[in-house]
Amino acid sequence: MTPAYLHIDARPSLPSRARAMSIMAALGLVTALISSLPSPLPDIRLSNPDILINARAVPLHAGIVFGAMIAGILWLWVNRDPAKCFLAMMMTLAGWLAAVNTANDAINTIQGSLLFGTMEGAKVYREMLGWLTGGLLGGAVGAGLTAFGTGVAATAIRRPEAWMLIVVVGAIAGLLLYSAALLDAIILLFVPWQVAVATAIAYGLATRDGFRA
Repeated sequence: MTPAYLHIDARPSLPSRARAMSIMAALGLVTALISSLPSPLPDIRLSNPDILINARAVPLHAGIVFGAMIAGILWLWVNRDPAKCFLAMMMTLAGWLAAVNTANDAINTIQGSLLFGTMEGAKVYREMLGWLTGGLLGGAVGAGLTAFGTGVAATAIRRPEAWMLIVVVGAIAGLLLYSAALLDAIILLFVPWQVAVATAIAYGLATRDGFRA
């Protein structure tokens, strides 16, 4: 017998919290691996700040794929309103673009500053701090907008304890931007960030009251 939460012709039904978190973690892994592939989309250059979207390190399809997964889960488990689910997807994509811009601004600001003065290794310290700060802030912004979009369709995510967890998890995972940049492997950021944020969303969704908008 097919579980109720997999029926597409019935009222939305959530699985247990543990199962929801496991499913979302697995889906987050899949979307992260897809996000790490070369983008099939054309390049888009943002002039202010100067960012090339769909460069190998900034693929636009990462936000599209992750957002589509979030929208699909909301439709299957929480809310059958296609407009709200689509809005959740678009807010997730907006979160990705905002995260890129936020991280880029933080990195450029810190690396272009006089922080650490002329001490030995000052440039290296500025670069490291810039990447860590950019990852922290970008991860938080991306997760925050994702939580906001998810909350459009799911009232459970509007609870402070739900969206704050998503933001904190996203910010912490965002710190891995430094490692990803150092090793030139964006997968080191995408996998932990998308898995962690997806799992945090599942944790917030799987409450026993008020999960449908």
